[in-house]
Amino acid sequence: MNYLKGIITIMLFGLMQACSSLSPLDVSYSGLKNQAFTEALAEQDWIRDEYATYQKRKGYKAFAISTDAGGTIFATGFADDKITVQAAYDEALRMCRHYSEGDGQCSVIDEQDSHERIGLTQKQIDTAPKELIAHRDIVRYVQYKKASAPKAFAVAACSGQSFWLANQASQANAEQDVLSMCETYRHASDPCCTMLESE
Repeated sequence: MNYLKGIITIMLFGLMQACSSLSPLDVSYSGLKNQAFTEALAEQDWIRDEYATYQKRKGYKAFAISTDAGGTIFATGFADDKITVQAAYDEALRMCRHYSEGDGQCSVIDEQDSHERIGLTQKQIDTAPKELIAHRDIVRYVQYKKASAPKAFAVAACSGQSFWLANQASQANAEQDVLSMCETYRHASDPCCTMLESE
């Protein structure tokens, strides 16, 4: 009987632990004081959800908001996993402008660095093509360099979002297919794709 009580106690404890992970994320705002944003976090679910998603991300990151003439927030944009503070800042503004469709005024209201990296060396970051501004895209580039030709590596024009293929039938096929992949899967904020390199 005591054995059964012990099992039930362990199961209930495990269930309580699992349910506790469903509680809301910490979305406390510690950036530059912005009264409109502080109020929006308390009152608007969509802004709170966006900021919670941003808070979970790694690398250099920044969060921007777009406000109308009355100071109401109607769009946000954020960048994460960037290799520099400036890249995060610029990308957050670009994303904010995309989601606000050019209306209102975008401004960065939070910048952070989680100090977590994806196993890249500083040399790999420093020698990566300048178009690659996120750790995840440099990781893809390192993988691409190790892969067998024929191969091709393409990037989305603004964000540096990357795509690559290897072991293709020919270099021309690799280029054509990776550009097609990039055009299909690039973020809507990026106007086009470009070939970075192939062999």
